Amino acid sequence: MRDGSCSDQESASSGKKMFPPLPGATNLLREGHLRSRVCQIRFDKQKDKHRMTRTSERKKQGGRPPSYTQEQVYGVIARLIACGTPSRAIDASMVKQELCSAYGISPTIRAESLQKQVDIALSDYESDEADALLRSLPETVTASLDHFMQGAREAFALMVARQNVRCQAQANNACEELRAEKRTALWRISELEAEIHRLEKDRQTLISERDHILAEAEKLREKIRSDDEELNRLRGANELVQLLVSQLQQTGHEDMPRAAESVSLQDRSAGKRA
Repeated sequence: MRDGSCSDQESASSGKKMFPPLPGATNLLREGHLRSRVCQIRFDKQKDKHRMTRTSERKKQGGRPPSYTQEQVYGVIARLIACGTPSRAIDASMVKQELCSAYGISPTIRAESLQKQVDIALSDYESDEADALLRSLPETVTASLDHFMQGAREAFALMVARQNVRCQAQANNACEELRAEKRTALWRISELEAEIHRLEKDRQTLISERDHILAEAEKLREKIRSDDEELNRLRGANELVQLLVSQLQQTGHEDMPRAAESVSLQDRSAGKRA
């Protein structure tokens, strides 16, 4: 429950949303920017009287207590803030207690659904408070603010424009560097492709030369085989002649060596002609 200074302000109109006095409202009242709270206190007293009459009638009728409205939640929050409660400390439990005591709302209302209404009402209150503060500014201050904001906007826009020019120049330089690197890379690629083509041509030449050398080597091997066969044949003929000469020497015939030599000479001549 609130203290005595706030007990007379626990009710607000359930059909009209009222903006409560702000903290530090005494100075604003002196300056003429907000209305006096006297009218609100008188209205709250009348509302308390009407609430008591409604509660007694409802007890007699035994009917179900009426549900709360968004305006009632807003009014409770406005009174709590006017009594010095920080807005961040207001929650569904606190508002529920005030609703039950001020409007006779049933304590069985759900805290979850009430919390949503409390959040909405707090947001509306803060918005209304900001609007009221802005409306309380003198026209000279508003004009000065407009002039200041115009100058600040131009200064900020100029700063952004200069930054944009610098960023654009940096981006252009970076793009030009990338283009130069791309040209260098393409030139290097063309060089490598030409080198690959030259190496492929050299490889084909080497393959042709290798095939030619292998063919020549095969011819030489064939000639060597032929020469070996001829040499072996001549060696066989020579051995035969030597054998005949040896046998004739053993038998004592003197004319036989000459015949053998003649046969050997004939064989050699025949081999050369072949």
